[in-house]
Amino acid sequence: MSIKDYLDGDDLDLSLQGYTTKTVPVKELGRLKKGKKLDLSKNQIMYLPDSFVSTMGHLVKLDLSGNGLLVLPDNFGNLSLLQHLDLFDNKLNSLPLSLYKLKALKWLDVKENPELQFPPSEITGLCRNDTECKACASEVLEFLKKENHSLEAAKQKSLESKRAQKEALKKELERLEELERQEKKRIKQEEKSREKARRKAEYEAKLRAQQQQEEKEAPKSKPTRRSVSDSDSYGKSRTVLSVLCVVLIVIGLACLCFDPTLRPLLLNAAGEVQIALIGIKNRLSVVFNSLDKNLESFSPPIKTGLKAISSHLNTMLEVSYDTYAFSISLLQQQYQAISVYVTKNFFS
Repeated sequence: MSIKDYLDGDDLDLSLQGYTTKTVPVKELGRLKKGKKLDLSKNQIMYLPDSFVSTMGHLVKLDLSGNGLLVLPDNFGNLSLLQHLDLFDNKLNSLPLSLYKLKALKWLDVKENPELQFPPSEITGLCRNDTECKACASEVLEFLKKENHSLEAAKQKSLESKRAQKEALKKELERLEELERQEKKRIKQEEKSREKARRKAEYEAKLRAQQQQEEKEAPKSKPTRRSVSDSDSYGKSRTVLSVLCVVLIVIGLACLCFDPTLRPLLLNAAGEVQIALIGIKNRLSVVFNSLDKNLESFSPPIKTGLKAISSHLNTMLEVSYDTYAFSISLLQQQYQAISVYVTKNFFS
């Protein structure tokens, strides 16, 4: 017989046909859209085929009692038009959570499922009559709805927790990256500082070596230059002062010839010049000593040059003073001899 032969209005009775999971004619059932009330009771269907739910979406009544069912498909709640569901006398351990979506369900019987733990028996009730089966449908849907809400809340919380952990991990990675950048920057700065210190040390060492070399070479060249300079300075100073002495002698003789009273004044003037020269020599000595103390702040070439100039000026001053002192002494003797001679021969 064809499956259509079992169709009576919208009732399709396929009970006691010996169907198993593999032999249920899902395709043929799907084509019979008129068979909205399907009876598959008292067969040997332990599992519904995978395509059952997607094919039988037109069902309003489904009887699966007495099959020894172990589990219902997870998407069973997609039978959105289902109003009557009979699961009496099976081996179900739990009902799929998706059943909460069966908003049209008005009647449910799950008694004689000794291993059923979800929903618990206090929710499913006894289903001894039509009224209790209607109450069972209402209680089970409400229970599954709350369970789904709790599960969704737990999933959301878990998702938020994972998101927070991911965000914390991201921040930690950013912090570690920032620490790594700072460490690299610090290492780079230390390398620059060490390089700068190294160049400075090399420069100072080179400068000290140059200074030591100049100090080694200075004593060999200095005496020659100084001796030549001193000789030139001494010769020039004696020439100038000799001329000055001659001029002073001539002026003194002229003055003495015309006015003997000018002799003490001339001698006093010569003494004042000698005192002034001594003062200049003392002051310049202080300046030279101060200059020697402050030469350390100058670079070696400038320091060497200033020392040479200071020594040269000091030598010239000493030579000039000695020459002048000798000339003054000689002049005084000559003044006295001439004065005696003039006074004796011209004013006696």
